[in-house]
Amino acid sequence: MMRRYFLLCLCMLAAAPACAGRIAPSPDAAAAGSPFGVCVDLDECKNERFVLFIKKAGIRWVRQPIRWDLVEPQSGEFHWSDLDRVVDNEHKNGLGVCGLLHWMSWSDPTTGDEEAMNNWINFVSLVVQRYKDTIRCWEVWNEEDYEGFWKPPSAARYVRLLRATALTARRIDPGCTVVLGGLMGWGGKSPYFPFLDEVYKNGGKPYFDIVAFHPYTFAQSPRKDNLLKAKIDDVLQRMNDNGDTGKPIWITEIGWPSNKASDARSERAVTPAQQASYLTEALEICLSYPQIKKVFWYCLRDAGGDPVESEHHYGLLQRNCSAKPSYGAYRDFIKRWKQ
Repeated sequence: MMRRYFLLCLCMLAAAPACAGRIAPSPDAAAAGSPFGVCVDLDECKNERFVLFIKKAGIRWVRQPIRWDLVEPQSGEFHWSDLDRVVDNEHKNGLGVCGLLHWMSWSDPTTGDEEAMNNWINFVSLVVQRYKDTIRCWEVWNEEDYEGFWKPPSAARYVRLLRATALTARRIDPGCTVVLGGLMGWGGKSPYFPFLDEVYKNGGKPYFDIVAFHPYTFAQSPRKDNLLKAKIDDVLQRMNDNGDTGKPIWITEIGWPSNKASDARSERAVTPAQQASYLTEALEICLSYPQIKKVFWYCLRDAGGDPVESEHHYGLLQRNCSAKPSYGAYRDFIKRWKQ
């Protein structure tokens, strides 16, 4: 039954006009070559005000979540309007988009269940078909090596999902780019990213074009103990050991929460001034590596106002949209980079 449903959807897509009336131009050459990105919330760019904040800083890329549970909360029940507006706003303003495909919905593909996998691939096919003229880069899941997003983590099951997603996206859009789901790499001590070795051991190498990971240093300066450099070198070594040195790297998340000034109990937090300083240091370190082509700061705007909860304070902007020092630091770094 599920196979017939999946094939029927593909046939309907083939027969239908390709998103008439909503296709926006691809990002310009400046965006394509820019290394500067930012992670946005699910629907922030539905409001063009946020897109303008991004553009004014000189940031040219966004990492845009496309969550299955929000697009298709029930089988066959699709909600496209908000995402359509988000993607159109991003593209009409010349931003490149990395589409982050993730999350379980009424079906859970992380279990490895065949029907759940078919349901996931049906979702992926509909998304890629709908946005193939505006989104050319697809990141497959988020932090699959962390049980907060894949419980328990399994490289074998992830590679199965990665392979199916890559084959589906490439069939619909042969020119698209597939990005490995950004690895979390928990732990302050080496080895940092052993999950990457497991991806290679399970045959994942042909199914991604970009290696992605999240080298957070939490409250620590990126230069202290050369921690950021050590994490990057760890990934490069694993790529080399697995004969994959030719692929570029994207840092699809990096950042520091700035709520130390408001509540000293937040162990992972720094002050707003430190956040700005660490942003500059991180960009200098990351972009000194020729393999690193893009860096996405996490994130554009604070997620909440709890003074203790660090997860609420990673933004370049406060919740009320006032700019933090980090916003100016990012803008100034980009200006210097262009000179």
